[in-house]
Amino acid sequence: MTLTGILSYLAVINLTGFAAFGIDKYKAIHHKWRIRESALFAIAILGGSVGCLIGMHVFHHKTLHPSFRIGIPMILIVELIVGCVFFYTISNRTPYRQDPVKVVRHELSSLSHRKKSDIAKTLNVHDVFPSADNKQSVPSDITSVFADFFHDFSYHIRDFSEQGNSASVTVSLTTPDGEALAKEYSRQVMIKQIQNSASPASVDFSLEDCYLLLGNVLKNNDYKSITSDYTITLTRSGKIWNIDSPKSLSAAVTGNFSTYVADASLFSPSEIIAIHLDTLKAFDTEQLNRYLALDSLFNSEDTSSRSVVKAIAGQLLNCLDYSITSELLSADGMDASVDLNLTSCDFSSVVYSYQEQYTAYLASSQALEDGTEGRQTHATALLTDCIATSTQTTTTPVTIHLNNDGKNWRITKSDEITTALLGNLEEALTTILTQPES
Repeated sequence: MTLTGILSYLAVINLTGFAAFGIDKYKAIHHKWRIRESALFAIAILGGSVGCLIGMHVFHHKTLHPSFRIGIPMILIVELIVGCVFFYTISNRTPYRQDPVKVVRHELSSLSHRKKSDIAKTLNVHDVFPSADNKQSVPSDITSVFADFFHDFSYHIRDFSEQGNSASVTVSLTTPDGEALAKEYSRQVMIKQIQNSASPASVDFSLEDCYLLLGNVLKNNDYKSITSDYTITLTRSGKIWNIDSPKSLSAAVTGNFSTYVADASLFSPSEIIAIHLDTLKAFDTEQLNRYLALDSLFNSEDTSSRSVVKAIAGQLLNCLDYSITSELLSADGMDASVDLNLTSCDFSSVVYSYQEQYTAYLASSQALEDGTEGRQTHATALLTDCIATSTQTTTTPVTIHLNNDGKNWRITKSDEITTALLGNLEEALTTILTQPES
């Protein structure tokens, strides 16, 4: 029986119950043959309890009879429970894959519940980072990162249409702000790559590393949610409906994170420069030493040279600052130049201070007593102190060139950048190292 047939039957049987109580009341008043009580109960049991209950109160009939006053409401309650069970069974009788809306609801509900096993079925480990090597494997527990994507995930089905073997379901998705998340993730990737360039050994950034870093970004940052409409298309094969583009759906439910991550223009050239220099400012002295190859400025690996190098690295970090003044893109948008003022330590002032103090020392009797080795030790200590206590800075205008390789903006190698970072260090060191007794 169809739903329309069921509703029609319920309407008829309840009208019959209502009328039966009215007729029986009329017969009772006029002392005529009555309708049997069993017949009235039978009408209620057959689905007419609502009509019978209304008839009781409208016609004030049988309201004082305990069997009716209690029995009819009890029948109604039982019928409501049976009706709910029946309609629930009917609504779920069709396997979900034979209903396009149920297919969509099944996919999205698994994300709402944040069950790792269900999420892993919906999202493939390579969906979030499609540019990664598909042959790379990741530990099974890495999919726990997915769950953090859906902390505030929700959906609402707005529209549905079906024509032949094609269907479309429009849903309103509440997801993380994929662009903001992608920018922070990509920024952390660049920081890691710059840090790796200052490491003794180069380390490849694997797919597992991508997920571990993404997990940290998701846990350590609170991203606002955005709501947008997305239309899911499905195609029927036999009786089974399948989503046409699962990868596209994966992108949509993650706020199009993978699309933004793959966007070569996610950052402007100026933002790339700022990330690079901010990372250098956060280095420790050993990292900056390796990054700028400060050891190569000396021919010796002795302890005294190392102390000078450490002092130089520390002073560079203390003074390093920058301000971006302009940005210029080429006509094709693939090349750019960024003008900035780069501030570093003024090592010329260090040399001046050192020369003054060292000249005064050489003129003292103590220098004569110290001998050649003692004077060299004193010179090193004096130079280290002059570097560490210097407060003078120098600012150099620099133009940094970048090229977009289709993945991101890359800084073109230029000695001008390193020279600006070092300030006038090499010139100052040349002045010192060519002095007698230095």
